[in-house]
Order: sequence, then structure tokens, then C-alpha cells
Amino acid sequence: MTEVLPEDLEQKVMELLLQGDHPFLAALRKQYLSINVVRREFSGNGFFTTFEVPGGIPKVTPKNISGGNVEIELENLPNGAGCVLFIRDGKLSMLEFYSNTDPWPDRIVIKSISNAFFPLPK
Repeated sequence: MTEVLPEDLEQKVMELLLQGDHPFLAALRKQYLSINVVRREFSGNGFFTTFEVPGGIPKVTPKNISGGNVEIELENLPNGAGCVLFIRDGKLSMLEFYSNTDPWPDRIVIKSISNAFFPLPK
């Protein structure tokens, strides 16, 4: 197992959350290919990555939705972690990582990432 940067963890999780044939997920994948990371803030129990989607990239409907189920096992986080993806105004807005019970580790060493899905609109 190798230590990874926060952006590596983000990329792995986003690829899993946005996989699938649904048009909503396909549109979010297009947005993800063009995003800019505005900031990354560490909270002690995780971190928040704020995205900016350039103008001209199609928005999704519903415009405001959040969710995502991902089971994340890190070497130095015995009770695991998870994340929430936020869509605001039809665009990728933020990805939040959180520890289930422990302080976020200084080193990110991924043991496994599983059961990833994003709730699809009806």
C-alpha cells in the first residue's frame, strides 16, 4: 500500500461515484473532466474540496442534490471513512470526506474503496 495525495483519493472516489450509463452520471462525468479545484479545506475529521465548473458545460437536473455512498478503508483510520458529493445549481460543487469516528490521518494510505454509488434522480 502506498501513500496517496488527497487529490488521488478524490479522483478514485469520483470515478466510482460517477460510473454508469445513466444520462445524469454521464453529464456529471463531462463536468468532472473540466473542473477546477477552488480550495481544499481540512477540518480535523476530514476535508472538503470545492469545485468550479467552467461556463458552457451543460448543467444537470435536479439542480441541487447531494449524496453518495462509498465505504473507504484507510490504513490509519480503523473505523473507516465516507464521503458526500454536492451538486448545486446543476453543477459539481463540493466533495466532502469524513472519518466515521477518528481524526483524519496525516497520511492517506488506501486499503479499499467499495460500494460506491450516487443517488440517481427519478
